[in-house]
Amino acid sequence: MPRIVDHDSRRSAIAAAACRVIAQRGIDGLKLTDVGTAAGCTTGAITHYFADKNAVLVAALDHAIGAMNLRIERRLARAPGDVLGFLSETLPIGSRGRAEIVVWYSFWARALSDPALVRRQRGMHKRWRAQVGRCLAGMAERGEIAPADDPVEQAEGLCAVINGIGLRASLDPGEWPARRQVGQLRRYLDLLRAGSGDGV
Repeated sequence: MPRIVDHDSRRSAIAAAACRVIAQRGIDGLKLTDVGTAAGCTTGAITHYFADKNAVLVAALDHAIGAMNLRIERRLARAPGDVLGFLSETLPIGSRGRAEIVVWYSFWARALSDPALVRRQRGMHKRWRAQVGRCLAGMAERGEIAPADDPVEQAEGLCAVINGIGLRASLDPGEWPARRQVGQLRRYLDLLRAGSGDGV
């Protein structure tokens, strides 16, 4: 009897393996043979599921962002008032978070010269900004911060802070341990609670 193959799981496993390789070697250093080794399959199996290397890269990005979104949505559903915990899920804390963030930032650089990736990055950013906006709206409903005159700009400001912390921590992890990352994020949230930082 032929073995039943779960194709969705196989694609996901290859994308996850590509994430790990990118986190270790960068996009330019990614080779399908390395992805195959990390995924426990042959390069032939990879090309069966993905048209080319670029398709593997896009799948890696989708996997990294999807895993992060699932984690933060679960965190928000479990503890909607834990704003710091929710937002900290998007920082490069721990090996899994660091790998996801490195993949995300690696694609930023590649997107600068790839219009298709720019469009994908913009779409992902809009969804992330909407999540942050819902988080801020919840804070306003609970009376933790004043309602924003421009909620989109307020969310963009917080996204920019998180991106900056994540980028510095990715480039210099020794100087940016989890405690410092979360501390910087906490300080910005304190500014929002004090009435400053709106639309920064």
